[in-house]
Amino acid sequence: MTIEDILNDARSVVKKVVPDHVEITQVDFEGPTIVIYTKNMEVFAESNDLVRQIAQQLRRRIVVRPDPSLLASQEDAEKVIREVIPAEAQITGFYFETETGEVTIEALSPGMVIGRHGSVLNEIKKKIGWAPKVVRTPPIPSKTVEEIRQYLRTINDERQTFLKQVGRRLAREVPQGENYVRITALGGFRQVGRSAALLSTRESKVLID
Repeated sequence: MTIEDILNDARSVVKKVVPDHVEITQVDFEGPTIVIYTKNMEVFAESNDLVRQIAQQLRRRIVVRPDPSLLASQEDAEKVIREVIPAEAQITGFYFETETGEVTIEALSPGMVIGRHGSVLNEIKKKIGWAPKVVRTPPIPSKTVEEIRQYLRTINDERQTFLKQVGRRLAREVPQGENYVRITALGGFRQVGRSAALLSTRESKVLID
């Protein structure tokens, strides 16, 4: 089965599971995940069962994101988020990823941002279109954590391109001919010291440290 066959199957399953009025604009790989872009984000926000059904039928992790044309401005989105989330959550920052339609919310109390059974996040999705993600603000300021998060944001475009390439490689057809898997022991293993393993196949080599 080719990559396009897999994506076509995914589109067929999505079409069968979601209501007829829901508009799906794109289905693609992102790493091992299948990402679905829609113009009716509120439908998925109101029913978590839709994503569960799609994931069960495809046997893959599913992520639903809003179509870029539906996203509220960052200023309006930030205002709505602050209105919806209780002040006790202690929000410390926002980061908007326009390429994926996701907004990262940093808070000292992530549980209050999520809400019971994700109720607060679902309300945010319906009101602003952006798909919210929540990360905990370190209780003690950490320059290391801050720099890592900032670095991940600066290379976001490269990450998206890389994940799409990886997703398509993972889903490609098994090559014809002889296939093998070889593990080469490097380092100590049965001795004291640093150990690693080299996993080799016909098409790739992965160093496992």
